[in-house]
Amino acid sequence: MFKNKISILFFLVIVLFPLISFTHDYYVSITEVVYVSEKQQLQLTTRVFTDDMEAYFNSQTNETILLSPDHNSILIDTLVEKFFHNNFKVFFDDNELEINYLGRQYEEDQMLIFTEVTELRPPISYEIQNTILIPFRTKQQNIVLVKNNVAQKSFLMNASKTILNQLWIN
Repeated sequence: MFKNKISILFFLVIVLFPLISFTHDYYVSITEVVYVSEKQQLQLTTRVFTDDMEAYFNSQTNETILLSPDHNSILIDTLVEKFFHNNFKVFFDDNELEINYLGRQYEEDQMLIFTEVTELRPPISYEIQNTILIPFRTKQQNIVLVKNNVAQKSFLMNASKTILNQLWIN
């Protein structure tokens, strides 16, 4: 009986140990795009894993960037704002919206990026361009949730699909 348990344990270690080294890493961001009609405002919240952002920033600069806690909050705000504006764009009826960076915060192992667009009427159609970390991580996947008073839709974007075109639902 004891030998059987040892044999089973040995077998599991031999079989499972090599699989551990081949684990698949997942790279995901989530952006929630909410249209608040009473404020005529588009509120955007993006969640990205902090270690992925840190790795990206460190690959782009000669400085060592440390996040959560920040080693230089002003520099990091500048980097995050530029990163977001370069990688996330929204168009209403073929007009690019001016997205205002509000700030960021850390929540567990994620960075939350807060942005908004004000004085905005609902469109007939919209387009979202999302390349968050895609050039940096080939297996990056970006989930976009679009909400208004009437509907909620979710979309998966990746290296083969970085542009989303949709009709607005009123």
